[in-house]
Amino acid sequence: MTKRTSIIALALRILILTSVSLISIKADAGLKEDSGYWFNLRMQGELPVQNFYWDMDINPRWRNEGEHLDNLYLRPAVFYKPDSKTSLWLGHDTIASHPDGKSSYQENRWWQQFQYQFDPVQSITFTNRSRLEERTREGFQDTGHRLRQMFKASKAVTNYPALSYVMSDELFVNVEQTDWGAHGGLDQNRLFVGINWKVNKRCTLETGYLNQIVNKTTHNLENHVISTTVGFKF
Repeated sequence: MTKRTSIIALALRILILTSVSLISIKADAGLKEDSGYWFNLRMQGELPVQNFYWDMDINPRWRNEGEHLDNLYLRPAVFYKPDSKTSLWLGHDTIASHPDGKSSYQENRWWQQFQYQFDPVQSITFTNRSRLEERTREGFQDTGHRLRQMFKASKAVTNYPALSYVMSDELFVNVEQTDWGAHGGLDQNRLFVGINWKVNKRCTLETGYLNQIVNKTTHNLENHVISTTVGFKF
């Protein structure tokens, strides 16, 4: 099997897994729907050590058609790039959540990540991202571990190389049950379709539709989200 065939086969397996996961989440319990907006400001730069970089995300998210703030993420990280395709990450999330009808709370996450960008296949670039999270919530004792697997594809628009079509899917799986409400097994899935614009060498803009299906203990939630990320490199 050639490398190109292996990449295509991997993409097909991920699409099949995603389809099965979405069907199982939707069929498992009653489904509620909501819509909202997510905005992510992402900054990145070099550290004074060769091949090491810093990364910072500020990510507010609104629910109820954008009327109420749902979450605010602060996500600093450092990563090491041994080559142009591979990166190893260590990061921390501080998340302030304001759920509808419940008290606000804070969650903290340490996470480790492996990312790899494959060689283009028929002008399509594929990226794999695998992340492990250690999650704690204020007022509780348990640490919850969660696996996140994302596969992303992008293709430059013909005659407009600064623009690219983008599609990604990310599957979330909880390793165990916690005293603050996480249940073991399938947690959620995020499917994104949009466009990326390389404004210049230091700035990118990516925007599109994100479909998030969350497997809750009492019901399932489907969010229809307009998601926008503005990135800067220093």
